[in-house]
Amino acid sequence: MILRRSWLVLVLFLLLFTKNSLADFTLTPRYDYITSQDEELANRLMVNSKLSASAGYFGIYVDGFGEFDADKDQAEIRHAPNRGYLQEAYLEFKMNSIYIRLGQQAMRWSEMWVVPSLDIWTGRRWNRLYYDPVPEQLAHSTGASFSYATQGFTLDLVGITNLAQNTYPEPLPETMDSYYPNESSGGARMQFDVAGFHFGGLAAKQQKKYVYGISGNYAFDSAVPKFEAGMSDDRSDILITGREYEYFGSFGVDLFFGNWVFTPQLTLFDFGDLNQRDNDYESVYYISGQRKVDPHDFEFMGFVNTTTQESFWNMSYAYSLTNYFTLGGFVQQYYGPYDTLTGLFRDIAGPGLIAGFRLEILGNLPF
Repeated sequence: MILRRSWLVLVLFLLLFTKNSLADFTLTPRYDYITSQDEELANRLMVNSKLSASAGYFGIYVDGFGEFDADKDQAEIRHAPNRGYLQEAYLEFKMNSIYIRLGQQAMRWSEMWVVPSLDIWTGRRWNRLYYDPVPEQLAHSTGASFSYATQGFTLDLVGITNLAQNTYPEPLPETMDSYYPNESSGGARMQFDVAGFHFGGLAAKQQKKYVYGISGNYAFDSAVPKFEAGMSDDRSDILITGREYEYFGSFGVDLFFGNWVFTPQLTLFDFGDLNQRDNDYESVYYISGQRKVDPHDFEFMGFVNTTTQESFWNMSYAYSLTNYFTLGGFVQQYYGPYDTLTGLFRDIAGPGLIAGFRLEILGNLPF
């Protein structure tokens, strides 16, 4: 661990102080106060920071945030102690059409928001509920990635050394993912364009789970319809029969109307045991919208799982006071039986409206 940190510090030093190198550091403190009708849910300072530096063919990128919550009881319930969270930290080599990255990095292989999806290398921090911006709800895997990208064709190869895990609030364990340190993880994805259509296909192994999928979209002037479909075969030892499968298909469209962007989506999936005749089928409806015209930024989102009777909605607004200060807030609500994840969120946050106040400060330090 010490050697790895020393190596990263040395590389960072060389990038920052090498002639013709470029570097940018962004520090974004944010204050959140979140409450329900019954109790305070968070009173915290969030500090987000990003560092990007490059010299010639080489670069380094580091992204993380720290959380300091005065409401320790709620932080403990959410399994979110006061500490730093590393989102990404990788070295990059880029030359013409070739990209190589080593380290913790975002490898998002899906355009869909709901789960399941083909976003197989990304974990979800369900313990943060839906209070935080989406990037803070995601956890990224560590490994090596190789990409070859030209106009109309892309090839991605990935080898994973540390697979991102999902995390949950109380009373669930912090993580429930099966972990097999001796099992390899990796995969390949190919994307190509044909007559204006964009297609993709992937095959991957996540320790003891095998995943296969396809995706596609077509870009019109004001709409981009898209789809993805996949299946997984889970052979984890924790399963009673030793094998479980899941099939899913997602259909959506990105709609553009002036300054508005809408993204309705539908996901259908079934999962079960190969030795059982009864399958579990679920359908999830999702929609989001955004209108961003400086200094205003308005967003809404919501989803409904008609099978489990879960639903969630959120509305947020932010106003840029200056180039460095943004003031905003959000209102949201959860619905669902207790034995569902959204029902657990409702039990933690309360059945009524949840309101959050947010003050963000943006600062750049150019080198």
